[in-house]
Amino acid sequence: MLKKILSVFIFLILSSSIAVANGEHPKTLKQETDSKAFKILKEKSIDAKTGMPKTLDPHLFKGKARQAYQIAKEIPEVLAQIPCFCDCDVFGHENLLDCFIDQHGAG
Repeated sequence: MLKKILSVFIFLILSSSIAVANGEHPKTLKQETDSKAFKILKEKSIDAKTGMPKTLDPHLFKGKARQAYQIAKEIPEVLAQIPCFCDCDVFGHENLLDCFIDQHGAG
């Protein structure tokens, strides 16, 4: 339990650092700007074992983004319970886990 709480705090710190360092995230991918496209992406990424969307592979990223995606991969059930505060709900995101289904979590 303590490990999960510590992981969440580390994740939040990393996410905040990425957001501050990069400013507003680029809106180049269709699934990031179109809520219908994101909903389709989310439905296609559901893991049959957990019933939760799969995150992108952390090895697609470098540095802090890789660390953030690795944590998201390890604790998706925790992130699914945390609201996201970067106004990505307009893109169809319902919680913090949704930011890691696509490249949105990388900044």
